[in-house]
Amino acid sequence: MSVTYTGTFWSAVTRALLSLRRDKSLTMEDEATALSALGNIESGDYPITALNEKLALLSKSDSPQKIGQSLLGYLDFNKMGTFHCFLSMARDINAALDALHTFDTPLFEASEEIQINKTENQVTLTVKAGILADMEPFMVAFLLALFRHLAGRNFDFNQVELVHEHPGWLLASVSEAHCSHHHPALAVTFDARWLASPSFFYSPKLQLVLVKNLQPAGEGGFKQDLVDAFKQFDTPARIRSEAVGELLGMSESVFRRKLKQEKLSFSALLKSHIHERSINGLLSGEKVDVLAESLGFSDRRSFDRSFKEFTGISPGQLRQVGSRLRFQRGNQALIEVTENLPPLPETISHIVNLSDEQLTVSRLVKLIEPDPVFLAHIIGKASKALYGSVPQSLEQAIGRNLGVNNVRNLAVLFAAQQYLTVQSVHPNIERLIDAMLLSNALFETLFASEYSSDDKALIAQLTLFGPLALLLIFHTEHLDASLFFEQWQNASSFDEFQSALAAEHNLCLYGASSLLLVRWGFTSKVNQTLWRLCQEPDAKVNQRIRCCHELAFNSLCFNQAQIHDEQLADVLSEQQLTEAIELLANW
Repeated sequence: MSVTYTGTFWSAVTRALLSLRRDKSLTMEDEATALSALGNIESGDYPITALNEKLALLSKSDSPQKIGQSLLGYLDFNKMGTFHCFLSMARDINAALDALHTFDTPLFEASEEIQINKTENQVTLTVKAGILADMEPFMVAFLLALFRHLAGRNFDFNQVELVHEHPGWLLASVSEAHCSHHHPALAVTFDARWLASPSFFYSPKLQLVLVKNLQPAGEGGFKQDLVDAFKQFDTPARIRSEAVGELLGMSESVFRRKLKQEKLSFSALLKSHIHERSINGLLSGEKVDVLAESLGFSDRRSFDRSFKEFTGISPGQLRQVGSRLRFQRGNQALIEVTENLPPLPETISHIVNLSDEQLTVSRLVKLIEPDPVFLAHIIGKASKALYGSVPQSLEQAIGRNLGVNNVRNLAVLFAAQQYLTVQSVHPNIERLIDAMLLSNALFETLFASEYSSDDKALIAQLTLFGPLALLLIFHTEHLDASLFFEQWQNASSFDEFQSALAAEHNLCLYGASSLLLVRWGFTSKVNQTLWRLCQEPDAKVNQRIRCCHELAFNSLCFNQAQIHDEQLADVLSEQQLTEAIELLANW
């Protein structure tokens, strides 16, 4: 069967399924071949029959609904292609549907036909495409994910008409839509009231950037031949017109004459092609230097200049926006909770904003003494056996037991505890804060000797502040707070809970914690580095930080007195394991 499918879309679906299966420990014998096929799927060179079989295997489990339950959270619009990303930034569903008519860019495969029928009460979107049976559920999944992204998580289809029969419908656990089979085309129907529901992710500026790489309906011909020719070159920034003319079977003079007849600019078309690739790469999180080299630019500066001329913004800015979009898509409620938090109390704000030179014992004593509640908090934490003898004064608590940097960090945790305890579905916020403190104590005991003083100061903030998002997700104003707490209660370990957040809510705890820190004025390196705990979990220091969090939270919150996790044990030497067990026992 000869079908030109949209490679970026189907490779994104394949990646989503591979990630989902890994996180849910659903192993499969064919996983290695699926990974190796990703490049060919993305380029459209993988046979569609083989792709169909691969998707069938990847969506196979004891119950297909186990896959479907989490699938929407794993679908990443940024990796699907320019048009899919453009749609995700639409003002509302109505604008997204208009774009389907405006642009001649396929969602799923090149020859698809899309029809939209609107009545006063309902909307039907029909997609006629040459897609095989096991690919069909993922078309519906994309449309459902897109419309929920635009209109909110309560959006649902009323009816889904399918071409093929699907026993054990993949999306049954996430959609209550009535499904029927053996129709001439795929069609989804939903209430018209959803059309104008405003999207929180509407981004006209980014749409202006992306629209330059979308082809208006009706265009094609020689222009499309040129675009297809560009795709044959691995490094498009090095393409020369003579090479393209030769590829199209034209002499240089004939090629130039054809361009003139068609009123086409070779350089403009080439630049558009180059930056379609660059935009997709940046939105997917690819590093700017790596991308510049892969596109064939002589250096980073040349790429930056070309990109900014084309889009009006720098590559770094677009990459940051892509990171925010990937985070925000599943977590708008977190942003709303954070925006409604009060500012830091004056005393704590003063402490947080002290420079390193100003951060002295005497200055801290002067600031803390007038605040009896915070003073008691500091004395209480400094009195733990871990820090030696019980302090007899605030000076001893700070200077001998805790240290000035720890007090600054404790100030933030104290503020979080004070503000969020009464608005939490979790009954013991103090225990969560204590686990954060224990995490830091573990790192200091087990690993700190290997790092410089500057690195240790940053790592202390990462270990203390990394799990702060727990206080946000358990906040009573978060729509899913009760669900999060239920998952917390059902989890057997901190790692299992974090995996559930990622799989079912597209949420990385560490990245979410940076929201609270930004709200309270932390614009330092700690926010950037928190994201690396999400993006680079296998880096040595990140493994160690995660290890300390796992040990601390398992001990204090999941009643694990012993260290059972083999992965944790792999991070620790025998001596460190002994030291960790001793510290956990003494805490």
